[in-house]
Amino acid sequence: MKPWLLMAALAVGACDTRHDRAPITNSKAAEEILQTQGPVSKPPEVVPRPKDEAEVDRMILAGYTPHADHLHAPGVNKCPLTQGNEAVM
Repeated sequence: MKPWLLMAALAVGACDTRHDRAPITNSKAAEEILQTQGPVSKPPEVVPRPKDEAEVDRMILAGYTPHADHLHAPGVNKCPLTQGNEAVM
């Protein structure tokens, strides 16, 4: 048997798979699946300021906010290092 003919037969057989899975219509079952997927990771609230200014510029463009000698992740409005006395702008 010729090798290319065997490869062609395997390729055709691999493409002929069927996906007969029914979609989940029960919202309770969908919630159970979402709860078992594990926690969502969050960026740290405080990130040390890199020594490379180009890296600092890239982080600011990515949404980080510079504050004193550190940076804050996007969405952080209060600095945990100042015990809430200072807002992050």
